Amino acid sequence: MHFDDIVHILGEFGRYQKFQLFLICLTCICSTYFLQANSFMSASSDHYCKLYDNQTFHDTSPLKNCTIPYDAEDEAWDSCSRYDVNVSMGISPELCSQDSGTQDCDNGWVYDTSVYERTVVHEYDLVCEKDWMKQLSKSIVPLGNLVGGIIFGQLADIFGRKPLFIIAMMSSIVVGIVAAFSQTYAFFIVCQFLIGIFSISMTLIGYVIVMELTGTAYRVTCAVMTGLFISVGLLILAMVAPLSNGDWRVIQLVGGLLCLMFIPYYWLLPESVRWLIQKEKYDKAEKILHKAAKMNKVILPNDLFQEERKMAGETEKPVRYECMNEKQNNLADLFKTPNLRKRTINLCLIWFAISFVYYGLALNTDQLGTSPYVTYFISCLVEIPGTLSCWVLLDKVGRRWLMCSYMVLGGIALIISVPPDNINVSATCAMIGKFFMSGSWTIIYIFSAEIYPTTVRNAGMGVSSTWARVGSIISPYIMLLSDIWDPMPYLIMGITSIIAGLFALLLPETSHKDLPETLAEGELFGT
Repeated sequence: MHFDDIVHILGEFGRYQKFQLFLICLTCICSTYFLQANSFMSASSDHYCKLYDNQTFHDTSPLKNCTIPYDAEDEAWDSCSRYDVNVSMGISPELCSQDSGTQDCDNGWVYDTSVYERTVVHEYDLVCEKDWMKQLSKSIVPLGNLVGGIIFGQLADIFGRKPLFIIAMMSSIVVGIVAAFSQTYAFFIVCQFLIGIFSISMTLIGYVIVMELTGTAYRVTCAVMTGLFISVGLLILAMVAPLSNGDWRVIQLVGGLLCLMFIPYYWLLPESVRWLIQKEKYDKAEKILHKAAKMNKVILPNDLFQEERKMAGETEKPVRYECMNEKQNNLADLFKTPNLRKRTINLCLIWFAISFVYYGLALNTDQLGTSPYVTYFISCLVEIPGTLSCWVLLDKVGRRWLMCSYMVLGGIALIISVPPDNINVSATCAMIGKFFMSGSWTIIYIFSAEIYPTTVRNAGMGVSSTWARVGSIISPYIMLLSDIWDPMPYLIMGITSIIAGLFALLLPETSHKDLPETLAEGELFGT
């Protein structure tokens, strides 16, 4: 019996599927929390050279006037050098001479802790010549996401969804907690890289498990609920950060402790039935399906895979493409046949563009002119209606046209948000862009999962997610182009979004279609 026929009897979205969806949605909270936690953990604040131990930060003071150079044209204090004078707490600033030249901050820095009490930048002095280390700390988790998406996505298609999920889940707990006690910058960076690998792998694999168990009519619900829980993760971060007063160790520890709730998943989360069927493990598949049927209060036939067992004993049948050995598929199979190759490249472009623009917008939400905590909270709230709009429109409009519309409109909003004289106009356009890009995230997850066949679905989601991480890694640095011409970053990101949105029209429509199971079905899907 074909699996989609079994799902119709089992119930396309019964209690069992709803329970599994809820479990996976909870993982989105932690993976998103970790992905954006460095927005606060590695945040910068005003600083200048320290003269003595236990010195506190002051906007203006006689000692600061005496020892720190001031640029009247830029109206800014020098943060990386001081006057070469011998000033201590017991010496009057009037004795200082500002004609003795400047020198580097040989005694460290003193930081403004009014907003951020203790960040990684404060603790490891990631300023001035070490500024690149601060940027690295902000991009290391997306870099880990990139690696995790490829490695775990491939391994999950080979060894099963659940074993790799459990490995990623347990590793997220351990590394997430240990990272809060890092004593060196190097150890912190290694932990953040591993967190990036394991957290994204847990969510991607879990999402595929749920999608492969749910009926066609409810895949949109799965994608939207996942998107909403992503917003929940952001909102939790938006509350933890100010409550901890920006203490990076507290922020990190909370993320690790949140992952402890996943330990029961070892017993609660099933293996993907579709994957088991593809690997001809029919006994295990039947056991899971009958457990689901009991929870859904339906009765399934006793021998669901009688025909499949019979066919498994027959001589191997010829297939259309030599590479389509359904038992040993890998990431390379995504590129061996023409249609799958074109679609994979197209999806990678779209994932890259969404991530590139999304994080580009996130970096500029401070245009609202409020505290960073309030700004971040508002930008998180905007994502909720963006995600919910997909729930209403995805099945009515279809994946292709909604994907295209959201990305084009988001790109236009980003171009219009080029900082005008009226700062409120710029901020409003930026939030409109955030609305459309958050909706695009929801669409691309379900669109990709429906296009890739079961045998390489995790590998496909992994390689696509990898290009999203490339976009998130690059986006902080694209803002440096504003030194050349202010509108350039906005124009580049806006045009990228529009182009990728138009490319979405080249993909097949997947709305109300059964998921492709084999490489052959994936190759012919939509043709």
